[in-house]
Amino acid sequence: MATNTSRKSIFVRRLGRHHFAHLRAFSEGLDVQASAKRYLGIEHGHEAKTAHMQTVDAVRMVARRRGESAWRLIGLRITLSVATGAQPSLDDFIAEQNLDGWSEAEVAEMYLDAYPPDKKSQRREKLRARQLQLLKSLEGVAAETPLPSDLISGWFDDVTANKLISAGMVTMADLGTKIAVGGAWFGTLPAVGRTKATRIKNYFEMLLPQLVAPKTASFALATNHGLFAPVPPLESAQSLIVLPRPALPPLATLPTSMLSARSDQEAVESWIAARAGSMLTATAYRREAMRLLLWLQNECLGKTLSQMNVDDCGNYMAFLQAIPAKWISRVHAKPGAPGWAPFKGPLSRKSQAQAIVIIAALFAWLQSARYLPTNPWLLVNQKTGDDVSEKMLDTKALSEAAMQEILTFIEAQAPSPSRTRIRFILRFLESVGLRSAELINARLEDFRLEPEGWVMQVHGKGAKNRIAAVPGQAIEALQQYLALRGVGSLQSAPPQAPLLASTLDPMEPIGYQALYEHVRGWFYKAISASALPLNERLKLSGASTHWLRHTFGTRAIAREVPLDVIQAQMGHASIQTTTAIYGRAPIKRRVDELGKAFA
Repeated sequence: MATNTSRKSIFVRRLGRHHFAHLRAFSEGLDVQASAKRYLGIEHGHEAKTAHMQTVDAVRMVARRRGESAWRLIGLRITLSVATGAQPSLDDFIAEQNLDGWSEAEVAEMYLDAYPPDKKSQRREKLRARQLQLLKSLEGVAAETPLPSDLISGWFDDVTANKLISAGMVTMADLGTKIAVGGAWFGTLPAVGRTKATRIKNYFEMLLPQLVAPKTASFALATNHGLFAPVPPLESAQSLIVLPRPALPPLATLPTSMLSARSDQEAVESWIAARAGSMLTATAYRREAMRLLLWLQNECLGKTLSQMNVDDCGNYMAFLQAIPAKWISRVHAKPGAPGWAPFKGPLSRKSQAQAIVIIAALFAWLQSARYLPTNPWLLVNQKTGDDVSEKMLDTKALSEAAMQEILTFIEAQAPSPSRTRIRFILRFLESVGLRSAELINARLEDFRLEPEGWVMQVHGKGAKNRIAAVPGQAIEALQQYLALRGVGSLQSAPPQAPLLASTLDPMEPIGYQALYEHVRGWFYKAISASALPLNERLKLSGASTHWLRHTFGTRAIAREVPLDVIQAQMGHASIQTTTAIYGRAPIKRRVDELGKAFA
């Protein structure tokens, strides 16, 4: 029997021992859906029958090629007669009939008279035995053992394989490496959530258990005094990451210090309190400082910041470029909890550069405060260089087509406060270009109508104020949003009303996490349902609120808005920042001018 090529999905390309285990389980009476889920990694029940029939076809084909006359037995469920199982054993028959002392021949004759053989049952038993023996024989010659170098497409159904390959997992070893990292390893897989990822992981572990890294109970950090035990941070409610408490710096250096800190952790918190202008900045500062302190404790025999030298700086930069597996979290856990580690995965070149910039700023500040006698980072080349794979003209922005697809999806949904809010966010940020924090903190009193038109005062990055123009598209979106919130128009609404409000209370603002999840959730649903090309849907799988700010910049460049106007609107410190992010206008001028010269 040939494999039915009209089926939508291909589940069997290479035969493994798990396929024969499925057929045996089915033969023994296990439900086809339960068996396919257990042995074939099937996610949806309606796929079980297709996967089962493809397995049967593939094994039957092997049997026919080997000239096995009983190939039709493969895939059959041979049920045994209930009566066969109900008749007593010969010993029980002798006891029941009080036949002790009778000869074996006489007892056997009476037993056959009482329970004549069921020819159908005997035939079924023989067929079942022959079926199982045939499966065992075929398994020995046809079942392959998966290898790390095998292609994903050979062992996974074609739909799952295409998703894995599109995310860069081409071989079984690639997938094993991703799974071993743990956490949200499936984040780059399109339309794969935690449930589907668990099914893929379990199926992979059944195929290649040797590639699955052993699970560790916790990420214990060793110090000179034994295992690291986390301590509560000094600003408990505000500190998002727990820092270790290293040894105190020598007391001889403390009298000259301008800080009251008596440990590196306290010094770090003083720096954050003095220099971090926002909660997000404080989180980034604390994360990088914590990582350095843990590295000094575990990789440098418990050194403190004051003991760090030039060689240590170079070694730490090398460490960031190739983070060991034990430093990467396998599970999503809070600091100090079992399975936690300081890194979620390898760092990109940009993340490495940012980490070094933050650490260098920490040392410069601590030296200025006389907490540290020297700053070894001044003697180190801190440049990490550019990533060779970086596409310089790529931006995290929504194309015109993507924006239209998302808006079309939103308009097709049933009216709700959530739909009202996401529609406003898209249209407003696309034409104004605010940061997420600026959007959250804005109130209606920040808007005013000047002779030049509508503007709003923004309290932006670095605690700096600026005036942002509010074009017609943004004003129209805002007026509609306020009306649907029931607070009136921009001219009549309460001045203290937040620009962006809770869906439950029009006068209650929302936080950063709520905004992030709100936008991400709508993006995911809209992009999944869109007709966009696969490569664009994959790119947009990571889209968040910040992408709307880049969308404004990209759209403004495409519509030939001058760079200095974009710089002022977005609140960039210099026009070089604007040019670096949205550099198409200078490139277009360069191409045009050189084209004229060398036509």
